[in-house]
Amino acid sequence: MARLKSKAVKLASSHIITTCATLAAILLFVGLGSQVLPIAATGGSLPYSSGVLRVAFILNIAIILFGWRRAKDLRQALDAYDAAESTAHRNANTDSITGLWNRRELMRVVAEAVEARQSGVLLLLDLDHFKRINDLHGHFVGDELLRSVAERLTSIAPPDSCCARIGGDEFAVLMVNVSESQAQAAAEAVLESLKTPLSVDNVQAHASGSIGLAPLQRCSSGELLMRHADVALYGAKRAGRNCFAWFDAKTERELAHRLRQEEDFRRALENGEFVPFFQPLIDLETREVVGFEALARWNSSRGLLEAEEFIEVAERTGLIGPLTFSILEQSLQEARNWPTRLKLAINISPVQFRDLRLAEQIAKLLTQTGFPAGRLEIEITEGSLLEDRDQVIATITSLKNLGMSISLDDFGTGYASLAQVRTLPIDRIKIDKSFINTMVKSDQTAAIVGTIASLGHSLQVPLTAEGVESEQIREALKEVGCSEAQGWLFGRAVSADAVRVFLSRNKSPDFSNSLGRHPSAAEDSRPAAKKVGRRNSKW
Repeated sequence: MARLKSKAVKLASSHIITTCATLAAILLFVGLGSQVLPIAATGGSLPYSSGVLRVAFILNIAIILFGWRRAKDLRQALDAYDAAESTAHRNANTDSITGLWNRRELMRVVAEAVEARQSGVLLLLDLDHFKRINDLHGHFVGDELLRSVAERLTSIAPPDSCCARIGGDEFAVLMVNVSESQAQAAAEAVLESLKTPLSVDNVQAHASGSIGLAPLQRCSSGELLMRHADVALYGAKRAGRNCFAWFDAKTERELAHRLRQEEDFRRALENGEFVPFFQPLIDLETREVVGFEALARWNSSRGLLEAEEFIEVAERTGLIGPLTFSILEQSLQEARNWPTRLKLAINISPVQFRDLRLAEQIAKLLTQTGFPAGRLEIEITEGSLLEDRDQVIATITSLKNLGMSISLDDFGTGYASLAQVRTLPIDRIKIDKSFINTMVKSDQTAAIVGTIASLGHSLQVPLTAEGVESEQIREALKEVGCSEAQGWLFGRAVSADAVRVFLSRNKSPDFSNSLGRHPSAAEDSRPAAKKVGRRNSKW
C-alpha cells in the first residue's frame, strides 16, 4: 500500500508539471500567434526574425499537442492507481467470502461511534458447531452457509448498521441510534432466520447461533465494547446456545475466573504439577491386590486437588491429551518396577478417542518405558461410544493388537445400549459406582446390577465394581459374580511412594487392608465421590 501511494504521488507530480508546461505553451502560442497570424493572413512576407517566430510557433503547437497527450496519459494512470488503491482498501477491510466488513473495519467504526458518544448496541453472533458442518458437508457448503448468514444479517440489521464477519464463524453488527428493545428484536429475528436450513446441491445445512448483546453507551473504548459483547456471548453459550444474552458484570466475573483457571492449568502442566495416584484393584474372592488404577492429582498451591476439580478445564482447553499422556508416562515408569502379576489401569477421555494416532502414541510410551503391553488396561467410558463408532472400534482393535486389554468404564450410566456392548471387542465391564453404592438399599438398583452381571456372564466378560464401601456390598457383589472391585473399603488412592512402601512390606496375598483404607469404610460412612456432569471424573 505504501509503494502504491508513492507511485501515485510521483504520477500526480508529473501530471501537475506537464499540465503547467502545457498551459505555458498555450500562453506562448497565443503570444506568437498574435504576431505571426496577422502577417500570414494578409499574404505578406515575413522578415527573417518573423520567420524564426513562425518556426517557434509551429514548434509551440507540437509542444501543446505533446503536453496534452502526456497529461491525458498521466490522468489515466492516476485513475488506474486510484482504482487500485480503492480495491486494495476494499480487500483490506472486507471479508472475501461474505463481502461484509472485516474486524479491522468494524473496530474503526466502533471506535468512531464510541468517540462520538453515540447510542446503540453491538451484537455478536457465533454459529453453533459450525465445524461439524464443514466436516460433514465440506467447506463449499460451509462457505455458502456463511454467505447465507451474511445476507440474513444485512436484511435484518437496522439502517446505518455496520455488519461484519470477524472470525471463522463469528459475525458482528454495530447498530447505532437504536434502543435496547430494538436491538433485542433484531437478535430474536436473527435467531429465527437461522431456523431456515440452507440447501446446496441437495444438501440441507442447519445452523443455530448464540448471540451476545452489549450497549454502546456504557463503554469508554471499542476494545471494552468488544469485551462486553464477548462476555455476553459466553453467557448465551453457557445458557445452552441458540439464544441471546445481554452483558452483565456477574457473567464477566465468572468468565474471568474461568480464564484464570485455564491459565493456572496450563502453567501447572508445563511445570509438571500433575502426578499419578494409585487406587488398588482387588480380587473379591481372594482379597488380593491384582493391580492399580492411575488417577490424576494436582499438586497446586491450594493443596492436592482431585480430578473433579480440573478435568473439565483440561477438556475445555484441549489439554486433556497432554495431561493423560503425562500421567500415563509417569505411571508406566513407576509400574514397571511392580511385581509382574500387577496390572495398571488408566482411563482415556472420549475426547482422546477422536485422535487416530492414539494407539500409536500409547505404543510409543510403552516402548520408551519398557512396560509390557499385556499389563496395561485401557478404560474407555460409555461417552466414547457417542463418537464415530467405526473409528472407536478401529482404535480399540489397534490397542488390543498391541496386547493391551480394554475395559468399558462407568457402565450403566445410560450411553451404551446392550447391542453396542455385544459388538465391542472389550475385555472387562466396570459397573458405575452410582449403582454399587445403593444396591444393598434398593431392590431396583440391585436388579440393575444383577442384569449387568448377567450381561457380562453371557458375553464371558469379567466385571469390576467401582465405589465399594462396605462388607455388605462386597458380599452382594460376590453373589452376582463380580470378580474385581475398588473403593474405600479396600483402599484410597495413594502416591507412588506409598505404593512402593506398601509393596516392599507386604508379601502375602491378603494385604489390601493396609493400603490407605479409610477408617470408616466398613461402616459405609463416606459418601460416594461426586461425578462431574457426564464426564469421567474418577481418573
